[in-house]
Amino acid sequence: MFKKYLKKNWVWLMLVLILIFGVVVRLKDFYVLPIDGHPMRQTDTECVAYFMAKGQSNFLFPKSCLMRPVSNTNGYFFLEVPFYELLIAGGYKIFGFYPFVARIINFILYLVGGLALFGFMKKWWNKMTALFSVLIFSFVPGSIFFVGHALHPDAMAVSFMLVALFFAWKYRENGKTFNLILAGLFLGISVGTRPFGLICLPLLGYFLYLRKSKIKDYLILLVLSVGIYGWWWWRTKYLGVDMSWENWVLAGRDQLFHLATLKNLVWKNVIGETMGKVVSALAGLGLIVCLIKKDKKVIPLILWMLGVIVYWLIVPDGNVTHQYYADVYIPLFVILASIGLEWIWGKSKILAIILMAGLIYNGIRTSNYHYGNQIGGETDIKIAQDIDKAIPEGKKIIYLAVGDPIPLSLSHRQGWMLGEWPTDVAVHIWAFMEMRNYKFDYIVEPKNRTDITTNEFDIIKQNYPLVEELPTIRVYKYR
Repeated sequence: MFKKYLKKNWVWLMLVLILIFGVVVRLKDFYVLPIDGHPMRQTDTECVAYFMAKGQSNFLFPKSCLMRPVSNTNGYFFLEVPFYELLIAGGYKIFGFYPFVARIINFILYLVGGLALFGFMKKWWNKMTALFSVLIFSFVPGSIFFVGHALHPDAMAVSFMLVALFFAWKYRENGKTFNLILAGLFLGISVGTRPFGLICLPLLGYFLYLRKSKIKDYLILLVLSVGIYGWWWWRTKYLGVDMSWENWVLAGRDQLFHLATLKNLVWKNVIGETMGKVVSALAGLGLIVCLIKKDKKVIPLILWMLGVIVYWLIVPDGNVTHQYYADVYIPLFVILASIGLEWIWGKSKILAIILMAGLIYNGIRTSNYHYGNQIGGETDIKIAQDIDKAIPEGKKIIYLAVGDPIPLSLSHRQGWMLGEWPTDVAVHIWAFMEMRNYKFDYIVEPKNRTDITTNEFDIIKQNYPLVEELPTIRVYKYR
């Protein structure tokens, strides 16, 4: 009886085991504050959710702790449509302001994405490829960290992209407009969260082509997938929001195809740290298998790959500098790698099992790179605790550190850090004089670093009296 049950339901049992194992791997540092991989991006995200939960901002006017540029005295954060932060804010209201709240939401997004991927690949390819795809998705290094642990909108962007693919295939099967609308909406939310997810549009469009859809169906998909982010982008322009400080990600195109830059982008960021070497090799094999078999399914996948190249050209410095810019094509690598692994399974099950063990090991080992404390680490936490004691909520701070706003964000105080004017406060006395126009309340000096010259700082201390000294900071007040 039991054997009969196992034989009948083994696919679903394996799926459940893979997803459980995937959650267990993502339990690492479950209670830890977001000071590991890319902490500025993580703490910015957390602050947006915090202020929304506190009722100090809302979905249409999200606020963060780090104020950029210096003229952004409200701390508005229009970098993305805050769907992900809204989920975390809802979790904060239910469970309280704990780091694990966001991680529970990430687990749910990972499970939703995994189930959608299985449903999609089971229909488009077969059950074994679907199982392999979920296994690979669960243990891609970038997926372990960014889709399951980090307080990062990529968790929603990647998972909802997979949900969009599932509903697009459902539309391909039954032609129901409702499924097409759901596909467009989920992709639209994904794109609103991380606009680079648009590179998967060729695959969705391919399903409409197979269905012999009418022009209005293509328009429905296009408007829904692009409309949310398009509206948000237009709105920031209409409100006159200065987002020029983020334009650095668009630079570097002239250097992109230099050998050293390409090596850093492809070998280090994509293959080495986001996808993992085993998954990348399997993805390459999957592509070759499709080409040799002359499988027409490879056509939209190749168009998707070309979309990645276009993405590199549009956002060169972003892709070269940050590994998480590669997260939006995790689904592409996963699909190709699962095809490669399924082909190996058909040739040699022992080799396939060895490779599965290898990709799990490689995924866990490589993802550990992202987990270590970065920038100030534990010191930043102590500084944040002292800021929380010394500075009342609602007061604005100039934090005397270059490139490290983490204590501001961890203490949930708004303010500016030192850096390049006018994005951040310049390390010169004239900048502090200029900052009087932006109505700051306190200057906070961390005792563990000195990022401003002694002469400049002596002038600052003459104008702003010391009002409190704690173990990690000195606090000066604007008068």
